[in-house]
Amino acid sequence: MSAPISNHTWRDRLVGLSDDLNEILDQAFFDRFGNWTRTPSDADKFAAHALHVELISRVATQPLGYSSGVEERALSSIYELFGIARALTQREPDCQTFEVIVWHVLNTYVRPFTAKWHARSVAGELSALDNSDVFRAELQALQMRLISLDRVLDLIRDRKGFPTSVASRELARTIRDEMARGVAWRPMGDAQNANRSELSREEERRVEYRRRYYDIDSGEWATGLALSGGGIRSATFAMGVMVALSKRGLLQQFDYLSTVSGGGYAGSLITQLLGVKDSGSNLGLRRTELPFKRNEGESEILQRFRQGANYLSGLAWERFTLGIAQAQGIFINLFVLLSFVSLIAFVDYLLRFLVPDLVWNKIALCSSILLSALFLGIPLIRGWRGRALASEARWMASVGAVLLVPPLWVALGSVHSMFESLLTTFRSDRQPAIEQLIVAWTVFGSLLVVVAATFTRVALSRPIILSALSVIALTLAEAIAYHQFQIAGAVLAACFAFFFVALGTTLCAALDVNSTSLHNYYRTKLAKAFLFDANCHEVSPIKLSAIAHAPSFFPILNCALNVPGSTNSRTRGRHADVMSFTPVSAGASLIGHSAIADWEQANPSLDLATAMALSGAAISPQMGLKTSRYGSFWLTVLNLRLGAWLKNPRATNQTTLRANGGYLLEELLATADETKTYVQISDGGHIENLGVYELLRRRCRFIVAVDGEHDEMMTFHGLTNLQRLAYIDFGITIEANLDDLRLGSEGLSRSHFRFCRIRYPLEENDQQEEIGYLVYLKLSLTGNEGEFIRRLKFDEPSFPHHPTANQFFTEVQFEAYRALGEHVGDKMFLPSITGVADDPYIDIEAWFFGLGSSFLDPLP
Repeated sequence: MSAPISNHTWRDRLVGLSDDLNEILDQAFFDRFGNWTRTPSDADKFAAHALHVELISRVATQPLGYSSGVEERALSSIYELFGIARALTQREPDCQTFEVIVWHVLNTYVRPFTAKWHARSVAGELSALDNSDVFRAELQALQMRLISLDRVLDLIRDRKGFPTSVASRELARTIRDEMARGVAWRPMGDAQNANRSELSREEERRVEYRRRYYDIDSGEWATGLALSGGGIRSATFAMGVMVALSKRGLLQQFDYLSTVSGGGYAGSLITQLLGVKDSGSNLGLRRTELPFKRNEGESEILQRFRQGANYLSGLAWERFTLGIAQAQGIFINLFVLLSFVSLIAFVDYLLRFLVPDLVWNKIALCSSILLSALFLGIPLIRGWRGRALASEARWMASVGAVLLVPPLWVALGSVHSMFESLLTTFRSDRQPAIEQLIVAWTVFGSLLVVVAATFTRVALSRPIILSALSVIALTLAEAIAYHQFQIAGAVLAACFAFFFVALGTTLCAALDVNSTSLHNYYRTKLAKAFLFDANCHEVSPIKLSAIAHAPSFFPILNCALNVPGSTNSRTRGRHADVMSFTPVSAGASLIGHSAIADWEQANPSLDLATAMALSGAAISPQMGLKTSRYGSFWLTVLNLRLGAWLKNPRATNQTTLRANGGYLLEELLATADETKTYVQISDGGHIENLGVYELLRRRCRFIVAVDGEHDEMMTFHGLTNLQRLAYIDFGITIEANLDDLRLGSEGLSRSHFRFCRIRYPLEENDQQEEIGYLVYLKLSLTGNEGEFIRRLKFDEPSFPHHPTANQFFTEVQFEAYRALGEHVGDKMFLPSITGVADDPYIDIEAWFFGLGSSFLDPLP
C-alpha cells in the first residue's frame, strides 16, 4: 500500500496519485488545502475507519439490481452519510484531516444529489423503474466518487481494508462466466453434423455470407430479432424499436429477422428494400445507410412507411368493388351450403310422401323404447358378467346413433308443422311456385348475413349461442325448402333438387376457393402500402427464393398451418402447427420442410407479399388455437376468409389442379388436416404470436423480442404461450419474471422490458447446459414518456393497446406508437443498466453481458 498522508503537502502527496482521487479532489480543493502538511491523527484514523465500515456495508455503494426496487432506500442510505459524518466529527474534534476531505466530498458531490432527488422522491418519481433510470445513472457516478473516498480513507487510516466494490465485481464475474458459455447454432433446427439436410447447409451459407458482408464475427452462435403480431400497431411500435437499435449499430448484428402478422409489415418492408440484388450501395442496416440513416429527420423511406398507417382505406369505388366481391363470395358460400340443404329437404319430402307420419311416429316410439332398453340393459349385463363387454362403447354409440334417427326425424316433422302454422297465420293461399323457394332463400340468406354479422363477434366467445344459431339457421332453411317442395309436388321438386345439387356439385369441382376469399384483396393492399423501392415507388413483390444473401436479414415469416381435423397426436389439440417461410425453405413439423423453390413452383402466386398477407391473416374460419367449429361455420358463410390454401409440394396426390369447393367445406366444418394436396394457412399469431419459436428451433444465443400484441391487461399471452410451446416441442425453458411489467395501481408498468434466460436442454454428448438470453420488450407505459405520448393517453385511454381490428391509424396514433417504440428501445441502452457507453456502435455481446449483469441472479 502507498505511504499514508505525511508531512508532505497534500498537493504533493495526492495530485496524480490516481484518476479516481482526481474525481473527488478537484482543483478547488487543492487551491484551498493543497499546502497543508497535517499528518493524520489517531482521531482521523478512528473516524476514517468508522466511515469506511459504513461505506462497505451500505446499499449506497453497491450496484442496484434493476428490479430490486430499493431506489428510495439507496437515496436514504446516501443521505444518512451526512448524519454519520456529523456524529464522527463531533465525537473526534481532532480529526481535521478527516473533516476537511470528507466534508468536501459530501458538500461538493453528495449534497446536490440528495437535494435534487429528495424532492423527486417525495413526488413519487422513483416508484417506476423507468422513472428511476436517470437516478440510477447519477447514483452510479456518485458511487464511483464514494469508492474513491474510501480509498482516501485507507490512506488516512494507514491500512488497506475490504474494498467497497469487491462484491459487485464478484457478482459481475459470476454472471459473465455464465454468459460466456457458447450455444451451438442449429440452422433450420439441425445440429451441425454430417447428417443434416442440404436446406440447413444452405441457410448456414446465407447467414455466413451476410456476416462477412457486415464484417461480423459471431463464431458458432446466432442472434435473432423477433417482431410480434398486432396489425399496424405492432408494425409501428416495432419500427420505432428498430430505429433505436440502428442508432447503436446493432441491427446488422442480428442474423435472423423473425416476424408474425403486423410485425411482418415492417419486416417485409426491410426485406423488399434490401433483398433485391444490386439494391444500391446506400441501402443497408448500418446507421449510416438507408432506410435508417438520419440527416435533418427520418428518411423518405420511413416517411413513406407512415402512409401505410391506414392501408385498408380506399376510395368510394374501391370500397364498392370490395363490397361486390364480398357479396359474390357470400353468395357462392351460401349456394354451396343450400344445395346440400335442398338435397336433405328433398329426401325429407320424399320419405314423408312415401311413408305416412303415423308410421314414422310408431317407428320413433319403438326406437325410443329400444334406446331406453339399451341404456338400462347394458349396466345389468355388465353387472351379471362382472366385466365390461368387448368394444362396448363403440357398438353402443353405433346402435344409439341408428336409434336416434327416427325420433329426430319426427322432431323435424314437428318443426315443419310449426312452420306451416306460422305461414297459415299470415297467408291462406298455397300457390305452387318453385320461384317462391328462390325468393324465400334469397330473403333468408340476406337476413342471415345481416343477423350473423351483427351477432357473430359477440357469439364467437359463446359457443352455446353459436351452436343454437347454427342449428336454428340450418333447420329453418330445410323447413323453407320442404314447404316449397310440398307446394310444387314430387316431379317439380325432384327436378329442382337435382338441378340445384348438380349445379352446386359442379361449382364445388370448378371453384378455386382462394379466388372468392379476401386474401387477394388483403395481399394487394399490403403490397401497395409496404413493398416499395428506395425511391418509394411501388414494385412487384420479390420472390422469396430471389432474396439476396445481403444486406438484408435472413427473414423468417411465420404463419399457422391449420389442421383441426388432424389425427396426428403431435397436434395435441392445438388445431395448428407453426408454418414458416424463408428464402431457403417453407414448411412445418407436421408436413416437413421443402425448398422454397418447390413451394413457389407449386404455387405461382407465392411471393413476399403473399407470405406477408398469410402471416397477417387474422380473420379466418380456422384460427389455430382459437379454432371453433361453430365459429368456422359462420366465418365461412360470411366469407371472412383472409387465409389461403397452398399446394403442398410434398403431398402424394399432385393431380388436384386447384383448391376446389371441397376445401370450402373443410373451412365450413373445420376439418382441414395435413394430408391433403392443399394445406390451409392463416395468421402466425393463431399459434405463436411473438415470432420467437423458430429462433428457439435454431438455438439462437441472443434474442430480442418486440411484443406489440393487444394486451391491455398485461397478461402476457404471447410470452406464456411461447413458454408452453417451447418446453413441449423442444424441451426449452424460458425463465421470465414479469412482475415489473404488470400494471400498478395507476395503470402503469414499472418497466418496459425484462431480461430472461433461455435454458436449452442437454443433449447426449453435451458437457454443460447451453443458455441463451432473451430481451423481452413489451408495449407499455411507465409514466416517464414524453408529453406527446402522455397527451394521447389522455385523449385516447385505450392507447397503447388500440384493438387490432383498428387498422386505420391516424397520423397522431402512428407517431405515438412509433415514438413509444423508439423511447422503449432507447431505455435499453442506459449506461446505468448496461455498463456500456451509449455509443454509435455497441457490440451485441457486450450489450447482452451488461444487461445480464443488471438483471440476472446467479444460477443456483
